[in-house]
Amino acid sequence: MTAMGQARGTAWARVPAASAVALGAGALLTSGPAAAAAGWWSVAGLALAGLVALLTAVSLADLAAQSCLTGVSAHVRTRLGVLPGRLAGVLDVGGRVVGAAAVAGAAGAYLWPAQPKAAAIGVLVGVAGLAVGRVYFAGPSRWVIVGVTMVTVAVFVTTGLAIEPVRQAVDAAAGTPGVDDPTGILAAAGVFFFGFLGVERATGPRARVGLITVLLVTGAYLLVFVAAIRQLGGPRLALSPTPLRDALAAADGAAIDPMLTLGLAVGALLAVRSLLAGAAAGLADLTEAGELPAAATTHRHLITAVAAAAVALMVDPTTALAIAATLLLGSAAFVNSAARTLCRDQRSSWVPTGCCGLALSVVVGVNISTGSLLAALVVLGVGTGLCTLRVRRARSDTAG
Repeated sequence: MTAMGQARGTAWARVPAASAVALGAGALLTSGPAAAAAGWWSVAGLALAGLVALLTAVSLADLAAQSCLTGVSAHVRTRLGVLPGRLAGVLDVGGRVVGAAAVAGAAGAYLWPAQPKAAAIGVLVGVAGLAVGRVYFAGPSRWVIVGVTMVTVAVFVTTGLAIEPVRQAVDAAAGTPGVDDPTGILAAAGVFFFGFLGVERATGPRARVGLITVLLVTGAYLLVFVAAIRQLGGPRLALSPTPLRDALAAADGAAIDPMLTLGLAVGALLAVRSLLAGAAAGLADLTEAGELPAAATTHRHLITAVAAAAVALMVDPTTALAIAATLLLGSAAFVNSAARTLCRDQRSSWVPTGCCGLALSVVVGVNISTGSLLAALVVLGVGTGLCTLRVRRARSDTAG
């Protein structure tokens, strides 16, 4: 096999793992908040989230094809300058840290309902221990984890769609979270966008791989959401801290709850590991650019895990999800803005993915919720301020 053929095979081989990472994060979290925002109209939000994820993945693939860079902030810094690169890096790292806290918190509700925060901390400590100990899943073990996640999602969907749901005796009043509301489509799209994390892992410089991954993940989320809202209805789904467990119980599938819990825990561990690894790589990228001290790279796994644990203790998973989605959509906006600088012959499609992705990322990101937008601005301001102080101190030390 030629080197090109091997590269193509490697890229396509990453699709199942990237899909499993996305489902491990999103299956736990997205259905309830999305239903709370728009009810059945969340299906339209899912389609919009998939479109934003696809445009961003293609933009990142086009940028990667033009350079050997891998980090978000590196691409943005090269194309747009130092300050945009700093902002993009802070948004990306912050979004992944908060997202890891959200996934760990959601997993904690399944693993230890009486003490979900303690279980969330346990998940984060376990993942951090693996990272610090440089324990990696490769070969058969990796495929087992991916397979368990996929099978769990398939079993839930099959059960939820095969069993006839119990009809609701009374319809929910207008304005109740979970009722069908088309004005919540943008908020639902923002929630679902978080569930596409990991798509960029499969894309690399090949945009077609990103397209297939996004389509697979979108289809899986559609089936999970339809199965859950079909069994519980929008209002019950919106209020449930463990929507998949409750939907399974409504479908008379409580007997397989231990298998569901195990599968969701495995998927959550995979997602948290990927999120914290991405945040650690972002810290290393900022350090290489002189934005952070060298100790940030040395202790990057510990820093990201401690920060995620702090967020998990202070914020509930649904709120953390909204903040993480807002931060990551901001990072996606910078990626798409960087892709706007590419010439037509440097892009993989005639579609101006950078322009379209930039517009949609901003529109969706600012419409998730006012609280998440304000929290994201605080994270951005604090992170950017710390980086700026570090750069100025390094300059003064050099001048002195």
